[in-house]
Amino acid sequence: GRPGGSDPRPLRVVGASAGLRQTQQEPLAGGALAVIEQLVLEALASLHPMDQQVFQLCQAGQVDLLAKLKRAGARSWTFHYEQILGTSLALRFRASSQAVAQRAEQAALTEIARLEKIFSSFDPGSELRRWQGTQALSPELGELLAASERWMGKTGGAFHPGVTQGLAPLWRKESDGAYTRLTEAGFTLNAIAKGEIVDRVCAHVLSPEAGVFEVVVNIGGDLCVRGDRRVQAVVSGDTENAPPLSCVWLHNQALATSGTARRGLHLHDPRTGQPVTHLLSASVIAPSARVADVLATAFCVLSVEESLALAENEEGVACFLVTADGQKFQSPRWAEWETSPQPPPASRRGRE
Repeated sequence: GRPGGSDPRPLRVVGASAGLRQTQQEPLAGGALAVIEQLVLEALASLHPMDQQVFQLCQAGQVDLLAKLKRAGARSWTFHYEQILGTSLALRFRASSQAVAQRAEQAALTEIARLEKIFSSFDPGSELRRWQGTQALSPELGELLAASERWMGKTGGAFHPGVTQGLAPLWRKESDGAYTRLTEAGFTLNAIAKGEIVDRVCAHVLSPEAGVFEVVVNIGGDLCVRGDRRVQAVVSGDTENAPPLSCVWLHNQALATSGTARRGLHLHDPRTGQPVTHLLSASVIAPSARVADVLATAFCVLSVEESLALAENEEGVACFLVTADGQKFQSPRWAEWETSPQPPPASRRGRE
């Protein structure tokens, strides 16, 4: 078998929206788990510590056994929201109890709100919007600016926060670590910030020690899976009732889709300022949602040949492209994670 197992129920991913299907498992019932834990505790407590080393080993085994019992008794909990970062949000946690899952939910929402106040190009009160002249920036914004610079270079400007302003520099990092904004015109980090938020939320919430063993965060089609099991994700077709374009396994990976299939001509080539028309959609698997987010946007701008080459040159990256005339292309690594869709069983909706 595969380490950690697999969750065969698919997550549906489309360009601007997505829905998570709740995992139905057969965990140990809460009462049964509590009884087993109590029996283990009583059995270990009855041991006489004549051999201190053996007793200490038993204590260590007790902790390990109870941890495994809690993991075995975990189940999945799903939460849905609308109008989070202007789009839909789906959270799924495999947690030891409903209370633990609800704490994870609140922690995720709090972290999203905190990061939105840093990265938002729409909120006049965000750190990005308030940044003028030369000033020290938060570590989060500084890191995202540095990542943006790297990807502007790697994509030859196909990814660029200036969008339609050409490829002129937008900021400069000073020797003291401060940043100088070089333009008064607005620019946006939207093509990288959403993925960054997804990554940070996953890292913030995943905590096996606290009983959160798996985290799936999906914000408007930017999806990240963190945990010890594989999760199946479906890249939906171009229309509501179209068959899936592809189905893939994700294990500590991310998937993002961008394009014009669902939202029309909203993407522009930063190098020319012209709308992107040659590609319907670009789906990217990557080690992080930040990378998947950036490349899904860049691949809509680059030619098919350029996109396939860049995907192959980036470690852990694969792409699936659909052109305006319906042709489909995929980089070689995509096939490593592709699988046949498996229909989900009937599931109860809500928090459990």
